[in-house]
Amino acid sequence: MMVFWRIDSSGGKAVSLSVRSSGTPPESGTPKIVSAKLPTSQSNLERLEAAFQFFNDTSSQLAQSYELLEKRVSSLTQELDEVSEAKQRAHKNEEKLAGRMQALLDFMPGGVIVLDHQGYIVESNPAARALLDDKLDGELWRHVISKCFAPRNDDGLEVSTKTGKRISIATSSMDNHGQIILLTDQTETRELQRNLSRHERLSSMGKMVSALAHQIRTPLSAAILYAGHLTNGSIAQAKKDTFAKKLLGRLQHMERTVRDMMLFVKSELPLNDVISLADLEVGLREASEVPILTSAAKITWRNTHPSTQIRCHREALISAIMNLINNAIQASDKPITILVNLSGSPENLEPKRVCINVVDNGPGLDKSVLDSAMELFVTTKAHGTGLGLAVVQSVARAHGGTFSIMSPPECGTKATLILPEHCATPSDVADITKQQCGVSHD
Repeated sequence: MMVFWRIDSSGGKAVSLSVRSSGTPPESGTPKIVSAKLPTSQSNLERLEAAFQFFNDTSSQLAQSYELLEKRVSSLTQELDEVSEAKQRAHKNEEKLAGRMQALLDFMPGGVIVLDHQGYIVESNPAARALLDDKLDGELWRHVISKCFAPRNDDGLEVSTKTGKRISIATSSMDNHGQIILLTDQTETRELQRNLSRHERLSSMGKMVSALAHQIRTPLSAAILYAGHLTNGSIAQAKKDTFAKKLLGRLQHMERTVRDMMLFVKSELPLNDVISLADLEVGLREASEVPILTSAAKITWRNTHPSTQIRCHREALISAIMNLINNAIQASDKPITILVNLSGSPENLEPKRVCINVVDNGPGLDKSVLDSAMELFVTTKAHGTGLGLAVVQSVARAHGGTFSIMSPPECGTKATLILPEHCATPSDVADITKQQCGVSHD
């Protein structure tokens, strides 16, 4: 016997029971269905109904869960698509940015070199390779320095290459990941500066010659007058001695004027002397001994970095600083105190500098005088040449440095010379690496 349950398709409920005898032949190819009532008790019906109800409830819950699951899968699929699209957009943006940065690096006029923590070049742009005329990537930076750079005495803040270019070097640390080195070609700038300086000197020649003639005419006239007195036989010997001293004084005045003028005109001094600040102090002490002894001034010396070296024209530099000391001595008729301070740069400051200060406690300068103090033949003294400060400025420029004056009212005057510290020689490539290029890898 075979038992068939008929299930309501609309609700999935079992509504009737059919029975077919297994021995009954089928009619017209279909099994013969015989309806029958099962002999059940009341309790069996209740259990069946409960089972049917549980089946119906479970089916409904499964249908709801499947529907919720489909919605969640659809939502997650949409989110995944959105995340994927966002990643693709970010990747495209990163590719565009990387391409833009690479193009920017390639077309930069300055050279860029990236070093790893061992000092090897991991990346360089075309400008850097053109400046150094060398294949750079994969090379050790200090080997590139010894192969491409040839420092000169007049380099100043730049470094010369073997091809004659002048390059300024700036470095930036990337913590423990290496360094970035920026190379800037200063060859044309240096040439323009030289031409501009020459043009400025030539443009002032007319004024200079006229003013020089005026400056020399007065002491020259006095010298001729005193010489005339010396040839007069009727003048007593004591008077002749007095006139001889005055004649000598006028001639010395003209000699100082001509010497200062020569220093001003010759702004490109040969910087063949390498001296320490201790050596410079000795030279200044010797040069200032007579002016200090013959005046009421007192001078104090301070040298915080005596071993620091500078490349200079020793005589011209001492003469320029003596102009500042003499100006301080002559600043007032009253006793005056002068401080000469020589110092170097702090250890962590690049590039290295040397600072020379001449400070006095005199009456100072008026603002109107201070604005024109460095111009040629500007002086507030009766017997001044008007060349002292102009010469100091010219000497500072010839050394690749700067000169400035500060003079607050009634607070004295402070003159400051800033010069490059000597940190390299043509035969010492290692110093170039440590001092000018900022690299100290072994």
